[in-house]
Amino acid sequence: MRDLWRTFILAATVGLLSADSSLAQNYEVYWHTVDGGGAGVSDASTGGDYALSGTTGQPDARNHPQPMTGGNYRVTAGFWVIPECPAVPADYDNDCDVDQGDYALFEACASGPDVPYIGDCGHADLDTDGDVDEADFAVFQRCLSGEGNPADPNCAD
Repeated sequence: MRDLWRTFILAATVGLLSADSSLAQNYEVYWHTVDGGGAGVSDASTGGDYALSGTTGQPDARNHPQPMTGGNYRVTAGFWVIPECPAVPADYDNDCDVDQGDYALFEACASGPDVPYIGDCGHADLDTDGDVDEADFAVFQRCLSGEGNPADPNCAD
């Protein structure tokens, strides 16, 4: 019985070692960058037997001007999009305009004069004095462009 198991294990090992190499795929990562963040397995993009996870919106996996491609594969950014417009101080949703969506984010952060803002509202402190008040709203008004209208990147000056 023992000899039978040895023969079986030897045959299985030889079979695995001599498997048809044409079935093997040769994948290579020939460059990389180290960026912050990450994703859990449940956040991974999947396809077939493969899963890809990483920092949401890897700056290297871009949609503009073209996605990264190679062979039958293509990598595009999932969440960050490189905007085709310059940065505007009050464009909180990074869609190149300052509109009602940006105002809703500003309004949620309004704290009043000399009242420190709470939480993640540093983006709304347009005059960088530690609060979100009427002085910040004055800057916001100068930047207001309306939905679909590109905002002036110098509006805060």
